Amino acid sequence: QRQMCIRDRLTSLGFKVMISGRSSHELFETGIESIASENICYPAKLVHGHIKWLLNKGMKTIFYPCVSYEDNLVPNTDNHYNCPVVAYYPEVIAGNCPEVQQTKFIYDYVGLHRPKDFTKKIFTILRSYFPDITKGEVKEATDAAYAEYAHHMSLIRKEGERIIDQARAEGRRIIVLAGRPYHVDPEVNHGIDTLITRAGAAVITEDSISNRVEKFPTTVLNQWTYHARLYAAARYCCTQRDMDLVQLVSFGCGVDAITTDETREILQEGGKLYTQLKIDEITNLGAVNIRLRSLFAALDERDEDKK
Repeated sequence: QRQMCIRDRLTSLGFKVMISGRSSHELFETGIESIASENICYPAKLVHGHIKWLLNKGMKTIFYPCVSYEDNLVPNTDNHYNCPVVAYYPEVIAGNCPEVQQTKFIYDYVGLHRPKDFTKKIFTILRSYFPDITKGEVKEATDAAYAEYAHHMSLIRKEGERIIDQARAEGRRIIVLAGRPYHVDPEVNHGIDTLITRAGAAVITEDSISNRVEKFPTTVLNQWTYHARLYAAARYCCTQRDMDLVQLVSFGCGVDAITTDETREILQEGGKLYTQLKIDEITNLGAVNIRLRSLFAALDERDEDKK
């Protein structure tokens, strides 16, 4: 949403602004030559295709900043770092895609957690590339972007509430499909949300409910923004009889070696089942279907035992 607002503001100032195309396996293949490691997650590999797409469109400037800190989406956490790969992958692109050297490749470091400081920092960065841009123009764009982001999050939570109410009125299970923002991308999640709804359950995202819990102790340092909301969503699920959580994990994510254990412990302590789905560029969902059928069978058995 921030990206859209900044794009609209820059367009009004006479810039031609283009957001890279929709993710697909074909787009992934166009950037495969510059991927530095086979062990990196599929979302990271897709970045190379998006950069290639922009270059093929003749873009002279590419804006892809390094973002160390995200918004503190879950209050009272230990910290709010971005995922290391998400935060610093522009450095990988700069080092492994020689074509970007022919453009203005803007990959300076910024933080989104302090809006006033962000506005000052991004003005300094943009001024070095576009000398005619003014502080007022940058402030107007960033204020609009933060406002739109807040509005976007409120809509997500309202929609989550609507889905929960409807599911309960219809007597359906509620599955929290938890992951990172890139797991919303249909090319990354491979339509797993649709598989779950076809099984008769309602699907909500972890960020629609993660603001509903107070701070609670974890056995790991709760310092990553998206993991914090994962833990909070798992904790909230434990208070809801008809709500269970499924965690999406991309291959190659070293941090998830920690988050999966913590999420499992939170759910099991609350009497809930833990389900993890590992996904990547392979689109064969046979194993995912089996895993989901096993989950629903186990949930049915658990409900029968409680009667």
